[in-house]
Amino acid sequence: MAVMAIAVLASCGGTSISKVTMNDVKDTISYSIGMGRAVRVYKDQVTYEIMDSTAMKAFIKGFTEAALNPDDNAKLAYAIGFEIGRQEMSQAYVGLSENLFGAGEEFNRSNYIKGFCDGMTENWKIMTFEEADETSNRLYEYLSTAQFNKVREESEAFLEQKAKDEKVVKTESGLMYEIIKLGDGGPKPTATSDVEVRYRGELIDGTVFDEATTPVTLNLGGVIKGWTEGVQLMSVGDKYKFYLPASLAYGEQGAGQDIKPGAALVFEIELVSIQ
Repeated sequence: MAVMAIAVLASCGGTSISKVTMNDVKDTISYSIGMGRAVRVYKDQVTYEIMDSTAMKAFIKGFTEAALNPDDNAKLAYAIGFEIGRQEMSQAYVGLSENLFGAGEEFNRSNYIKGFCDGMTENWKIMTFEEADETSNRLYEYLSTAQFNKVREESEAFLEQKAKDEKVVKTESGLMYEIIKLGDGGPKPTATSDVEVRYRGELIDGTVFDEATTPVTLNLGGVIKGWTEGVQLMSVGDKYKFYLPASLAYGEQGAGQDIKPGAALVFEIELVSIQ
């Protein structure tokens, strides 16, 4: 490696460090590996949409101060707190709000943050941890039950309305379907068949929560009850629209963030092949 004898003044976000000298191999490799680590390991991780030139200067300033003062616990704590605050409010806060109040609703942000801070600093002036824990558990159960009842009532009303449609057929289990397109009229799968399908899953308000526009293979013995029953009605080339009560979908447990406990679901399924 050629030894470069140059020197430049480096100023990182306003935090000056010593001149960069390239007098020997150690000088050169130190600088080049530092740059390589930044570009290969960290740059893609920290360059979000918000990372404009101003934010990058702040990042560089923080990195440099930590690098020059690795034992400064106050600054380290600040950095950790900042990252936890960002993650908490963009993930847990949003998810818990939606679980308890539904999409578009959220906690009182100021109270949430104050409660978090008081818990970290053991400030029990407003309530103790035990009181907060009991209160949150009790209200969580109350609000969860209220939301479950709301979702169940809306789902039942939706299904009752669909049952009035002349195009919709209702089976003994409560499964409802309408035929969108008929295929070859050939054999139908069994309850344990592997099938190739295209599908789209929707909530009753039309929100798409799952979709496969290219064929995927599934075993009818490993899917929700509504699928197992419904796809057995189909021949290759058929496309049906199914309206599933919660008992034939994900029941009182729900699934993930989108499918609430007690929710009715709508699936449009095209049977591509029977394996």
